[in-house]
Amino acid sequence: MEKQFNREEELIKKLLNEAGTEKPSAAFKSNIMMNIEARKASVKEYKPLIPAVVWYVVVIAILLSVGALYFQFSELNIDLSGNFNLPKFEIPSMKLPDIEFSRTMQYGIAFVALFFLQIPFLKRFIDNQRM
Repeated sequence: MEKQFNREEELIKKLLNEAGTEKPSAAFKSNIMMNIEARKASVKEYKPLIPAVVWYVVVIAILLSVGALYFQFSELNIDLSGNFNLPKFEIPSMKLPDIEFSRTMQYGIAFVALFFLQIPFLKRFIDNQRM
């Protein structure tokens, strides 16, 4: 088995010596660098998927909807003399149920919250180091 490998190695060495090694042209490096620079030149400008104008329209629509609902269901008396009797804005009191968590559960929730909080910071740090 070893003789067969030795024969193959000798044959490969003989063929490589006969063929010789190819040497790149003198402008090989500059040609490659020009191709790389040409690829870098075609970088597209970042455009967000949802433009800022659309976000402004969405925020204004939400604010108008909330305002319309508030004034529709409130008792608003408008006097033509310029005196406005605006209702008081009060948050209705709600009693939330009492939920008891063990200390271990509280630590677990805090750990998961901190884990998800640090992901964007770590991603930004790693992205800055790659540049």
